[in-house]
Amino acid sequence: MKASVIFAISINNFNSKHITMENTNQFMHLTPSEMLTLWKKELRLEPVVRDCSVERDDGIDVDALLTLHIQQWYAHLLATAPVEWLPVKDVKGDVTLTTGDNGIVTASVPPQCVRPVEWQLTAWLRPVTRFLTPDSHETQIALDPYTGAGPCRPAAIDHGNRLLLISVPAGTQPALKTARCVVRPADGTFAFHHAALSTIPHWQPDPLNLL
Repeated sequence: MKASVIFAISINNFNSKHITMENTNQFMHLTPSEMLTLWKKELRLEPVVRDCSVERDDGIDVDALLTLHIQQWYAHLLATAPVEWLPVKDVKGDVTLTTGDNGIVTASVPPQCVRPVEWQLTAWLRPVTRFLTPDSHETQIALDPYTGAGPCRPAAIDHGNRLLLISVPAGTQPALKTARCVVRPADGTFAFHHAALSTIPHWQPDPLNLL
């Protein structure tokens, strides 16, 4: 889920019409054409000087190039920016859960989700807000039958399209209390906090992704 920038940023069939995005009071909600106009202004490409004429036959399509930069910038923003800047939803109704004999729950991650924020099974005493990578040392500890995580000290391993939620007592039917994720708007618009505007002039896309 990333591209490189010079600025630093910390870091089913549920009826989605009834899922409300969080943190949207100070958000911008822009269509692709509105976003293109915004970028031109932020990069000082507008207003256009119209009191002269220039002809070239080797120019680039500025709108097409900016559109590609916008898509890369927004993907990076969703993947790395502070959660307060981004659209967040509780998608627990879109998640399918299956449980293994070892009490580890496999949770499907809906395609609109970019990254998990806060997940909690009803059997857990507290939520998980830090998600482990599959190859980390902490993951090995969490999966160990003797030192492994449990309802009092749960853990979640992020495999991208699924999470391993560790764990629930044997024989327990798993259910989600919370499954909050950063999401990409399904209608193709761009939603983000006004604070993210400051990163646009410093955006440096990955050249390999422009080929």
